[in-house]
Amino acid sequence: PDPPNGVMRTEEQNALFKQGLGCLGTLYSHQHTHVLRLTSFPDGHKAEDQAEGTNVAKYFDRGWCFTEQCWAGLTKAGYLSLDLGKMRAGKEYDYYSLTDDCTQDGGRRPPLLPSAFAAELETKSFTNGKDDKPLVKRLYEAAFEEQFGKATKLNYFALGWGDAEAAQLAEVLASGAAPRLEKLSLRYNQIGDEGCKA
Repeated sequence: PDPPNGVMRTEEQNALFKQGLGCLGTLYSHQHTHVLRLTSFPDGHKAEDQAEGTNVAKYFDRGWCFTEQCWAGLTKAGYLSLDLGKMRAGKEYDYYSLTDDCTQDGGRRPPLLPSAFAAELETKSFTNGKDDKPLVKRLYEAAFEEQFGKATKLNYFALGWGDAEAAQLAEVLASGAAPRLEKLSLRYNQIGDEGCKA
């Protein structure tokens, strides 16, 4: 579709589009999918040099990017959601060094309760000024309930988390979101006494 030029989706295309939107939460949050997030422009590509009309808002200010990041941070193991913006110029990577660099220092946030997600979403913008917030809130809540509802183990190891992240995760777990949870791994994080109390 190209609405500015009068090309719209057919009814059939629109139905398929809506069906696809309903699956995005599962796609990003599924325990067997890898999510690679490019959170910054590559070297040599500056926002001001992009074609007119290109969305050049920062990754973390964009509504859909924020949502996709939150879906990817629900219940999947930490090494399955990588922030490629953490890569260092000139460094050669193998799988393990890439995973280490791209999950540290804020590369992966703890999951958010749907209410916390909705509140933070209010600070984000969507392309072309569209207000997708009501839809996105519903989609996030559905994925949150689906993934936590069936989770029996959660592996949040080696993510560089500290006390604040542990407290945020504790809030999610205390909500009863994961009734089937049997195992929680927080190994190789920097969680201290305050985080453990949470």
